Amino acid sequence: MIIREILSGVLLISGFIFMTVSAVGVVRLPDFFSRLHASSIGETLGIVLAGIGLAIYGGLNLTSAKILLVVAALFLVNPLGTHLISKAAIRSGEQPWREDSHADISH
Repeated sequence: MIIREILSGVLLISGFIFMTVSAVGVVRLPDFFSRLHASSIGETLGIVLAGIGLAIYGGLNLTSAKILLVVAALFLVNPLGTHLISKAAIRSGEQPWREDSHADISH
């Protein structure tokens, strides 16, 4: 029982770290596409790790099965949604950030 609690704790903390880094990336990165990428990758991995940690902590029961179904759905839907959002942004004229395009702002 103690091994299950330790493993679930490690997974929950790892998920929290990934979601925190993702949130920092959304605040710190320069353009829409970089922020979207940070949000998608960090959030997906963080939720998957945290969900698996919760399922392990809960043991073998119906609640854990439901948690794993939600995690599987998010694992599939979140990247798809991010792709569609970025595709819509490109079609609406959003341009990716380039370092040389912002070099002359100070003049």
